[in-house]
Amino acid sequence: MNWSNLSHKLGLGTWQLGGVNLINGVPMGWDAMDEHVAVEILQQAILSGIQFIDTADSYGQGQAELFIGQAIRAHKKDSAWDRSQIMICTKFGNRVLDDGSMVQDFTPEHLMKAVDASLARLSCDYLDILLFHSPPENFDWVHYDRGPLDELVRIGKIKEYGVSSKSVYGAKSVMDAAFGTVIEVIYNVLDRRAATVLGNHPNRNQYHVIGRVPLASGFLTDKVFLNDSSLFGGGYRSKIPDRDVQWFMESANKLAFLSELPGGLTSNVLAFCLQSGCVDVVIPGVKDLSQL
Repeated sequence: MNWSNLSHKLGLGTWQLGGVNLINGVPMGWDAMDEHVAVEILQQAILSGIQFIDTADSYGQGQAELFIGQAIRAHKKDSAWDRSQIMICTKFGNRVLDDGSMVQDFTPEHLMKAVDASLARLSCDYLDILLFHSPPENFDWVHYDRGPLDELVRIGKIKEYGVSSKSVYGAKSVMDAAFGTVIEVIYNVLDRRAATVLGNHPNRNQYHVIGRVPLASGFLTDKVFLNDSSLFGGGYRSKIPDRDVQWFMESANKLAFLSELPGGLTSNVLAFCLQSGCVDVVIPGVKDLSQL
């Protein structure tokens, strides 16, 4: 599948499916994830019309990709289904060492190994999109050797490549250097900077933009109206400073009027992202079938 065949902009993020994912004792994921629940989420998402799945080799150190692979193998048993009905985007660059620490590695050697490992876990012959996963903000995109990436495109292992950026300004530096063709960046009703910083960029038309954390890591849900910060303290959110947690809650509570509309806060803040012209696909994450 290519971008022109996407019938809608609603995709699925799979960070939550990676589970707790402790790195040196620090949670880099979410709550524990049951394998059967995760695979059912993915299967039901595809059956319901989701055409874009975003993942990374570091989500549960490959766990999310393995779950996606299981879901794909299940769908392959249906003669009416084929791999080209969905776009799969994964990321590379975060490598866990033998001592349990994590380093960033964007070398050509690791690139090739990472792509082959992701393809094996995903039970796929190719990746629709490969992204650099949260590289440093000052990464030198101008002088990075694109040859190995272009070779992966030539031999059919990936269709296109780009960057999942930590910030909108990191994403801008990617656009400035005209590196790749896809950018993943934060975009939600509380952080709309991508619309101006990237939307007005002279190279914008060369890119497809993936809007990540459209629900602000869960703070843009109806839970926020309970004003109980402990509801948002699990997993990765436990690393968010209390000051920022309070800002998220206070900002979301200003949108209380959206809870009175059909679908409540969650559906309406997603609708905001979906109608925006600054992103091409939006990837909310889910942890169970009710959220799906």
